[in-house]
Amino acid sequence: MSTNESGGLLSLATLLAFLSGFVDTAAFIHMHGLFVAHVTGNFVLLGATLAGGGSLGAEAPEALQLAALPIFFLGAMLTGAIAPRLSAARSLPAVLWSAVLLMLGVAGASAWAGAGPWDAASAVVLILAMGMLNAAHRLNPAMGPPFALMTGNVAQLAIRAAQLLHFAPPPAETAASGPEGKMLRAVLGFAAGCAAGAAAQVWLGLAAVGIPALLLAIGLARRG
Repeated sequence: MSTNESGGLLSLATLLAFLSGFVDTAAFIHMHGLFVAHVTGNFVLLGATLAGGGSLGAEAPEALQLAALPIFFLGAMLTGAIAPRLSAARSLPAVLWSAVLLMLGVAGASAWAGAGPWDAASAVVLILAMGMLNAAHRLNPAMGPPFALMTGNVAQLAIRAAQLLHFAPPPAETAASGPEGKMLRAVLGFAAGCAAGAAAQVWLGLAAVGIPALLLAIGLARRG
């Protein structure tokens, strides 16, 4: 893989981290406690709800929280089925463009219809799109560390910080642009996306997800 291609995938991964944080936060606030990218969190909230911990503020429909994982699974499965049928150069753009169109569809419908009972259907589409994006990352390891789940990235950064502070032995090899740099960009991009998604949702509701979708579309168009 060329240096330009590797750098392009790295910047794309950072943009996807921003998008993941943005969409997950905006949907979580709008749907009163539903994760569309971090589906594990839905099980935590569902468990709290079933145990009588409604004071946690999760008011999303229990059925939707429970359905989030199979819907996410379906999106990832579709990506796994479609990508091998395309060339290596076309599979990643095809999946990303599909997710962009799904998110733009949600944004357009939300802007036109406003908030209402149909928001549940919009959430389903967003979960499907995020399942596709996460599967795209699994199918292309060159994109670097995960851009939607920050737990592992933060843990690895903490280990590296301990090494830099001489609290732990240094790694056997240290590259100038090692994985820690990619992880840091992913964490910062995700955090920025969370903040932007929370702010944009206040004004635009679920239509706010069109913002990162357009940014991703621009990034894909620039990559050709």
